[in-house]
Amino acid sequence: MKFLGFIKISSNLRVLTGLHIGGSTGGIAIGATDNPVIKGADGKPYIPGSSLKGKIRSLLELAEGLPICNKLGRHECVSKSKCEGCDSKTDCEYAKSGYTGEACDLCIVFGRAGEYKTNEGPTRVIFRDCKINEELSDKEARKAGYTEIKYENAINRITSKVEYGLRDSERVLPGTVFDVEILYRVFDADTNGAELSDIKSLENLPDPLKKRLGLIIKGMKLLEEDYLGGCGTRGYGKIKFENFKIEVLPTDYFVKGGEPIKIFESELKEAKI
Repeated sequence: MKFLGFIKISSNLRVLTGLHIGGSTGGIAIGATDNPVIKGADGKPYIPGSSLKGKIRSLLELAEGLPICNKLGRHECVSKSKCEGCDSKTDCEYAKSGYTGEACDLCIVFGRAGEYKTNEGPTRVIFRDCKINEELSDKEARKAGYTEIKYENAINRITSKVEYGLRDSERVLPGTVFDVEILYRVFDADTNGAELSDIKSLENLPDPLKKRLGLIIKGMKLLEEDYLGGCGTRGYGKIKFENFKIEVLPTDYFVKGGEPIKIFESELKEAKI
């Protein structure tokens, strides 16, 4: 399997409603929240690439109607022999689906455990950790240090009294903007013999690359209508992708230099594959 280069997706993620991706509570100060957001060494919140990747993958599993493995709690193409020897296969969607264990496009793009891999090659997509873009973030969010403490309570539906007292959560403020970078590692098995340097637009992407890259774009669109992080059913975690751009970086780019091949730059909703 020959490596041909990368397709790079660049964007900004704008927080529209308070975002909570939990961090460590170890060593918190007296009086501080016991439900903080994750922060980097600079003390500022960030979005782990694993959080973005996991959420997009889970939305795609639902949208594509893929069967869930009882043991793993998610979709992952497993060999028939491992499936038959599993002690959790009773009433398992995956066990009933008749899958052979060959990797589907979702597992090729987002990966699966090494013990299940066959001949699909390395996981294609890389999600970078998302750092705050201070220049694009709203002034109010910058002045407040990008986070707030939100207090909530539980109401007894019969007595209308507050139960358990107040609970608090730290949230990333609306108006905070993060830089997003997603890389798709392209191999010759993705392009059916076509060269990356020949790709000039989304419309002329070769198969199966078109379908596989399309999964990432579809997942990002789904995420805009769903939520990122925790407590989404209570209003947290609505986001929007802005300044959406896709570039092709063939291996020659890293040897000879030059400019990446820009194949799309517009709003996410306009990206159609």
